[in-house]
Amino acid sequence: MSLKRFRRASASAVAAVLLGLAGVAASAGAASAATLGSCTASGVAGLCSIDGNATRPLLVTVTLTGTAGSPVTVIWSTDCSNGVDPSVYHAGQVNATIPATVDIPLPYHQPVSCNVAPDIGLGGDGGTVHATLSSYSTLPPPPATAIKGYDGKCADDPGDSPAKGTKVELWTCTKGAAQNWTFSGGYLRHGSLCANDSGDGGNGARVILYTCTKAQNDLWTRNSRSEYVLKAHNSTLCLTDPRDAKANGVQLTVGTCKNTTNQHWTLP
Repeated sequence: MSLKRFRRASASAVAAVLLGLAGVAASAGAASAATLGSCTASGVAGLCSIDGNATRPLLVTVTLTGTAGSPVTVIWSTDCSNGVDPSVYHAGQVNATIPATVDIPLPYHQPVSCNVAPDIGLGGDGGTVHATLSSYSTLPPPPATAIKGYDGKCADDPGDSPAKGTKVELWTCTKGAAQNWTFSGGYLRHGSLCANDSGDGGNGARVILYTCTKAQNDLWTRNSRSEYVLKAHNSTLCLTDPRDAKANGVQLTVGTCKNTTNQHWTLP
């Protein structure tokens, strides 16, 4: 079945799904690289469609903007070729809440070509959704944002310094470059440097920025309690605001994980 015939046959089914849609979850994404198409829908069960062709994509996404909080369904189909075997047809459905970016799965790693055809529609009370279909030949970096902790303070690189050994401190959240972090591959990264247990010092050691080395004292996991857990020392130490400090300039440490508010941090 062709993608266009799939879309026409599924339009009424899509509308029925959208009418019954309630609360749904969003997925993370990134800014556009190569735009394959866009569309806009409005109103209860509003529906629009995109049909785009990607060449050697590593990633294909649909970015959803419009009426914040509105539930959206993305029903997608792909027809991809690796240049050797017959093309592979896939279809699926993802629920999201505006704003969001939805990743569309590909059957091959960087296929030679892919036709991607998402239908995007509104549920709930309607609103407006603008959808943009994008492809990436190289993976985009994770978005850089603040890590917020106790009393609403943020992890900060003072002066946005690029120097190894710079302390990681608490500071009033400013939305500035000094508070831009990513968390990917186990690294808490600011710029080209990573948050590090200074000298692998253990409980009470101060946190600094240092070269990312894949050593256990600069690798972290994040658990369901919103703690960043250092892999060193048998994963018993967490990123800590020492003594529940609220003052700007207090250097962060690692301390025994206790599930306390001074060890709870947001994701960047």
